[in-house]
Amino acid sequence: MEEQDNRDNQEQDDFRLKPVVYAIPGMEEAIVQKDIVYKTVDENELKLDVYYPSNYTGETRLPAVIFVHGDGPPEFLKDAKEWAAYTCWGQLAAAMGLIGVTFNHRSTEMLAKLYEAASDVDDLIAFVRDDSKMLGIDANKIGIWVCSAGGPIGLRSALRDNQAYIRCIVSYYAISDLKVYYEEPQEETEFPGPPLPDLSQEVLDEFSSAALVNKSATVAPLLVVRAGLDDPRLNASIARLVTMAVTKNVNIDFMNHATGQHAFDMLDDDARSKEIIQATLEFLKIHLLEI
Repeated sequence: MEEQDNRDNQEQDDFRLKPVVYAIPGMEEAIVQKDIVYKTVDENELKLDVYYPSNYTGETRLPAVIFVHGDGPPEFLKDAKEWAAYTCWGQLAAAMGLIGVTFNHRSTEMLAKLYEAASDVDDLIAFVRDDSKMLGIDANKIGIWVCSAGGPIGLRSALRDNQAYIRCIVSYYAISDLKVYYEEPQEETEFPGPPLPDLSQEVLDEFSSAALVNKSATVAPLLVVRAGLDDPRLNASIARLVTMAVTKNVNIDFMNHATGQHAFDMLDDDARSKEIIQATLEFLKIHLLEI
């Protein structure tokens, strides 16, 4: 048992240290403002980091990309904004002339604390907008990037209430409809361990991006990215989002990494991963800087 625990800890450490497999000149020269407290819960401080272009002088406000990390046990997530991949994404955004925001949110604890984690994303976005002058951010030009099991809480914040300041949304191998996990039981899931908690249809709809797109009057341009070798139910949830977005005639781009693993942007150092990451940066640039 101790040997297994050691192996699990080593795998987690290795994952935290993996950078994004794509780089552009100047990204490591980003100016970083670290450990800004955006919320305190039960005396625990939740913090964000802000990445600025290397030539940023503070004289103008720039659009920002908020990076919403995935889910997992509380101990695993406690320093997520420090992981190499999120550092890279913040730097990449800055090198494109944007401001990158990475932050820590709480675990949903296997969906038992779904609303608590979701409130962290909501409060982070509110903090960034309310303190936009201090942060140098254009409060009316925000992009949201979400991934993995952070999809339910990140996409909920990005898609609800027809928020005009959300200018674009990027979804990387993100769970896009929790209902799939309740309708099609399967041993290997994104949520291993004890059974998932009972959630009402109302709650499942609130955390389903397809349902949110269906009832939204307007939806910001979407870039949805899928990993071909991912969990089948996760990919089924993505298919529901894409189908609904097309049905509603949403401005959507879709990219598939047919041979990509979950977290391909860290794990698969190949041409397709780099093509997708480059296209993602261009998507953010177009919708935040050029429109």
